[in-house]
Amino acid sequence: MTETRLKDIADLVDETPGTGTLKEQIQKAITAYGTKASNYSILAKTKDVPVRPAFGIPVYYYVQFMQQNGFFAQVDALIADPTFANDPAVRDTKLAELRAAIEAAPIDVAFQDLLRAKLAADFPNLTMRFRTSTNAEDLDGFPCAGCYDSHTGDPADWDASLLRAIKRAWAGVWYFRTFEERSYHSIDHKKVAMALLVHHNFPDEEANGVAVTANPYDDAGLEPGFYVNVQTGGTAEVVAPPPGVTSDQFLYYFYYSDRPTTYLGHSNLIPKGQTVLTPVQILELGTALDAIHQRFSAAYGPKSGSTGFYAMDVEFKFDDEDAPGQPAKLRVKQARPYHGRGE
Repeated sequence: MTETRLKDIADLVDETPGTGTLKEQIQKAITAYGTKASNYSILAKTKDVPVRPAFGIPVYYYVQFMQQNGFFAQVDALIADPTFANDPAVRDTKLAELRAAIEAAPIDVAFQDLLRAKLAADFPNLTMRFRTSTNAEDLDGFPCAGCYDSHTGDPADWDASLLRAIKRAWAGVWYFRTFEERSYHSIDHKKVAMALLVHHNFPDEEANGVAVTANPYDDAGLEPGFYVNVQTGGTAEVVAPPPGVTSDQFLYYFYYSDRPTTYLGHSNLIPKGQTVLTPVQILELGTALDAIHQRFSAAYGPKSGSTGFYAMDVEFKFDDEDAPGQPAKLRVKQARPYHGRGE
């Protein structure tokens, strides 16, 4: 945890020949920049996969913040407390108090200066999304999807918005739900550290979705395709939709000559008979999913020697911010190994 550089995203994973397999290269980067940012680094260097320009804040600054404000000592005291260990209600209350203290604590001034210079040079006058990227998520045996929350900050309101977003993201390490999930998987809480993946946020996207880069309904591998769940706009997330809200769900048979699409369900937020994505957008998405599937095989799939069902779990957006009034274009948000079949 000695890496202190705010690295551009393409530089997070060193893919220099002779430095190890892709999985080893990613694992090395994870120690400094967490899993989400390290996988995003591979996405940023993959043809046909459009992503936001981004950079990584290493775990060093989370550890520094926790040490400077005495929070690791507080965690030690909590874990050693039998009441905390044995009473879930006490754990919930004490963790909430810890998160509140984290959000109120100061951040190192030298780090602030470094971050301010980076944002001014590469992302002037843009609101930024600080996305959680710990060394204990999106892993082969511990995906922990939904364990942490990302937050948006505006550099124009440095203390109340931008620094608050960073501290809220860091505080997410100590959510009750996340603490319980790590405990269940016997993960040492004190070894968890959070880096941040940082890019301009998506203020008003036209569609948001998740996809699996293989057909989860196809045991035999005879009907290869992609499973896609996508919703219009950004107010109704497909991962945790409001009650009663449905999304477009379909299988896209990208590898067939006519590339058919079979809908399993439809969004009830758009007029009946319409679809969230156009055929052109579905092709754009399918091309990216194929590239992601092939690229990460060397880390998580057959090219790495892994057997059994292999797929990547991909989050994406369609956004017209770069060309308002034109058809929204794809932006891939993240990719991680898919565990939906219990592999």
